[in-house]
Amino acid sequence: METRERILTAAREIFAEKGYGATSLDEIAQALGLTKGAIYHHFPSKRALLEALLEEGLARAERALESSAPLEERLLAYARAWREGVELLTALISTRSARRSSDQLALEVAKAGLRRVLGLLSDFLEEYSPGRGRELAAVFFSIVHGAYVVSRQVSSYRLDELLRTGIRVFVRGLEGCDEKAGGGTFDPALRRRGEEP
Repeated sequence: METRERILTAAREIFAEKGYGATSLDEIAQALGLTKGAIYHHFPSKRALLEALLEEGLARAERALESSAPLEERLLAYARAWREGVELLTALISTRSARRSSDQLALEVAKAGLRRVLGLLSDFLEEYSPGRGRELAAVFFSIVHGAYVVSRQVSSYRLDELLRTGIRVFVRGLEGCDEKAGGGTFDPALRRRGEEP
């Protein structure tokens, strides 16, 4: 594994364990047996490292949604691909309580990343349920995020089972939604607009 990838992997794990605000570049370098200068060679700052991690997660998620698999499988692939991104956004919660300006900048980077993820999901789901993509994206993201949080905190829950169940409920359970609650129904049997049957 190349040094840049090793740095990203270590940073992702340490951020998830300790929180972004409580992690220093020195700690990441020490965990890898590198100098801080070696980290700076690849990433000019801790924030740049954070941005690279978020970008990497978004790219994996995008590839998952571009697949030709059925909707439920694409969404499951997305959820699995975005695993590290979810963990990273969760780790950034620690930033909210920090007062240092660098941590506030990191929080802004995380919010921008979250907006991009929700935008990607919204555009994707809009093709299946016109006019409801934005809300469905937020609901779906909450299911995925919740599955990761619960499985990390309560060992009796298995992540893959939570993801599969949550996504199945999302895809199949919405077909009978109350029209008063959201206008229209979501039919998972429908293909994206323009797809051949």
